[in-house]
Amino acid sequence: MRKVALLIALVSVCVQGQELKFGKISKEELMEATHPKDTSAAAAYLLKKRESYYTYNSAVGLNLVTEVHERIKIYNTDGFDYATKTIDLYESGASDEKATSIKGYTYTLEGGKVVETKLDKGSIFKSQQSKNRNQVKFTMPNVKAGSVVEYQYRITSPFVQNIDEFVFQHSIPIKKLEAEMRILEYFKFNQRQKGFLPLVPKVDKIRDAGLGMEVTKVTYGLQDVPALKDEKFVPNITNFRSGVTFEIMSLEIPGSTYDVYSKTWDDVARTVYENSSFGDEMKRSNYFEEELNMVLQGASEPLEKAKRILAFVKEKVKWNSFVGYTSDEGTRKAYKEGTGNSADINLMLVSMLNHANIPAYPVLVSTRDNGIPLFPTLQGYNYVVAVGKIDGEYHLFDATNVFTTMDVLPTRTLNWFGRIISENGNSEEIDLMPRKSSMDAIMMTVDLNDDGSMDAKCRQQYTNHNALLFRNLYNGGTEETFLGNLEKELGDIEISDYDLQNNLDLEKPVVQNFNFFKEDAFESISGKLYLSPMFHLAVNENPFKSEQREYPIDYGFPWQDRYMITINIPEGYKVEHLPEPMAMSLPDNLGQFKYNISSNQDFINVRVELSMNTAVFPPNYYLGLKEFYRQVVEKESEKVVLSRI
Repeated sequence: MRKVALLIALVSVCVQGQELKFGKISKEELMEATHPKDTSAAAAYLLKKRESYYTYNSAVGLNLVTEVHERIKIYNTDGFDYATKTIDLYESGASDEKATSIKGYTYTLEGGKVVETKLDKGSIFKSQQSKNRNQVKFTMPNVKAGSVVEYQYRITSPFVQNIDEFVFQHSIPIKKLEAEMRILEYFKFNQRQKGFLPLVPKVDKIRDAGLGMEVTKVTYGLQDVPALKDEKFVPNITNFRSGVTFEIMSLEIPGSTYDVYSKTWDDVARTVYENSSFGDEMKRSNYFEEELNMVLQGASEPLEKAKRILAFVKEKVKWNSFVGYTSDEGTRKAYKEGTGNSADINLMLVSMLNHANIPAYPVLVSTRDNGIPLFPTLQGYNYVVAVGKIDGEYHLFDATNVFTTMDVLPTRTLNWFGRIISENGNSEEIDLMPRKSSMDAIMMTVDLNDDGSMDAKCRQQYTNHNALLFRNLYNGGTEETFLGNLEKELGDIEISDYDLQNNLDLEKPVVQNFNFFKEDAFESISGKLYLSPMFHLAVNENPFKSEQREYPIDYGFPWQDRYMITINIPEGYKVEHLPEPMAMSLPDNLGQFKYNISSNQDFINVRVELSMNTAVFPPNYYLGLKEFYRQVVEKESEKVVLSRI
């Protein structure tokens, strides 16, 4: 990607080429069958344009206005998703962002003529996503392969300090991009560039006639921006897309106001803690004390108290699926009504741990789908978990999921680092990535049948995050649906005698036992049997295909797969060939692969272990990982040969 990016033509505000005016479409745009530089693209931005600036009037005060104009070419049916636009809007109290002046057209070429279909106002829908989040959504009409869709809209925001990220890269290519930000002299922003594209803005001081003051105009012009291709083990590719964020540092109005918002991490911590829906909520305890004291009766050790408190909160208050690091309606109300957002639940958890004399603090988190806050930021966090200090060590807790345990958080929170916030306004970084490996251990006994089918008995054990993921999946629907999906996942097998152990006993590994039958499990050729000794458990494809990679490899948590397979040799057969044993390791002991196989006259024993000892690998390990997996795939695809005695 870096080599491609360096070829991008960066231009100033007067982007070279014809200006694309709204409603002025050309036949050439409609006739284009594929993107000239990325024939795999299902769609492409012909134009992506954004302007953000401030307006003022005495009736409503200062507002931040963002105008958007986008024109998208739909090459084929896979690109139809890009004909739907979602606009996220923020609301707080009586103040809210508004999306107005929405208009759009779909253009198609029919009989050599350009046909326009207008976006109907009745096709624009507004919905509430949470207490503070609204959404406006519309889908362009009459979209066909080859269409061009075009729309524009305006967002007016009273939250003048919060500027949405300027996004310069998407999963489809961009032919022409124009972006402009006009900043008031009163605001001091950190401008942070993201991604791997070389971004060179043009900066001018101009006088804004509408405001009657000088502003700083920052403009970007880009052409032929390549698509941001998703890859395996990247939880949120948007973390690496190119763009610019504007993070408020301070507001200074001479002779009137001087406020510091986020300049250092301690500034962030202080601002967050002083929010009444954050700091004050952890000081409330009288609403739960009586019930909690009963729950803690007989528990003297901090570890036992912490486990009881976690279980109590999970049982008492259910998560309403809304995220946030500030309480919506207050922890007291959430406790009384039995439902709340992530902050209601986990700030309550912090308060209860402290009540039990376990030093506890909130931890600001950015969920995996929200991105990674690399710099001091208020806007980068959208979630909070709890941390308690037990026997001199920090342990993480999250009570939003009924199947979490101490240090086993929901996977949405496993996003590198969080920020511990203390009452005195200090903060410290804490690693959110699990230290303990999550195991998937399988013991399987296999009988081979004359018709090429197999009968097997399987015992599978999950620990830590693997157990959490399993419990979420199994308990998310009926057992019948779960088993149907499992049969498909394991290669169209037929499962019988299914038994599940420790489903709700979270302190123990979850264990599933079942028998299964599979047709066409091996080949019989000229009196010899050819079989893969790992059957459906083998890694049969290398997940890493690119020649190079600029993103980290993020597994979410360290893990270990352990397989013990016993294959009973059919009567009248003997082993003619076994694969050779193998062992290899990644540099710095970050991963291992061990493959052992042996036999006697009655059965074949296969012992395989594949483990990754860290959750995240830096990009410089990519080529080594790619080669590591190549050898794993090669080894696990080797056949055992049985011949007649």
